[in-house]
Amino acid sequence: MLPKLKFASIGEAGHSFAMLDLIPDTHAWVKTTQGRFAFGNRLFFERFGFSSMQGLVGKCDFDIAPASLAEKYCADDAFVLAGGEVIDRLELILGEHNPGDWFLTSKWPIYDLQGTIIGSLGISRHLNRTEGSTTAYHQLQVPVDYINENFASAISVESLASACNLSVSALERRFRKYLNKTPRQYIVEVRLDRARQLLLETDKPIGAIAMETGFSDHSHFTRTFHRYYGIAPRDKRQTGA
Repeated sequence: MLPKLKFASIGEAGHSFAMLDLIPDTHAWVKTTQGRFAFGNRLFFERFGFSSMQGLVGKCDFDIAPASLAEKYCADDAFVLAGGEVIDRLELILGEHNPGDWFLTSKWPIYDLQGTIIGSLGISRHLNRTEGSTTAYHQLQVPVDYINENFASAISVESLASACNLSVSALERRFRKYLNKTPRQYIVEVRLDRARQLLLETDKPIGAIAMETGFSDHSHFTRTFHRYYGIAPRDKRQTGA
């Protein structure tokens, strides 16, 4: 976990992260609490057809992405602006002339010097860029979409492989190659990420959240959540972050 990112203003934060232009195959951006871009590195703004960062500044996700994806990005922003963090989420990012590439995305809140959240920082790392701009997308699109649509149900690695017309070994190779984790680990992470959002954004009972996110029972959910986040679901809800 990063230490709190503190700056005198959101403009200062954007200026400080300009060095991220030097990191290859990485998109970086800063948004205000209203969801407007205050900074984007060159790879990010060029991906959306802007010739300079000024073309991006002031835009929101709905200005540059399809509504279905923009809604997801905004939901993440709401979570981050409440003090949460998104770490290494597999995410599809489209471009003006690009069918879409897969990135591992992380997002953090940005604080002012008094400790008030004034915006958010996002960093997305391209998956295996050297093998071609859409290789990871084609390799992972079907299993990832299947998991995102069915995580609340029982998903075995065998049933996932069958849905993707792959052998179990081929499916596991793809996940290890592009995500450095097994399909089972990814399924659990998707469930936990959704459960964390429900804990912080709703008043649903923890048992109901466990069932809604694909866990067999309350105790299984609590053990798994604590193992991944180092805190019990009830305590996570109480901290609000």
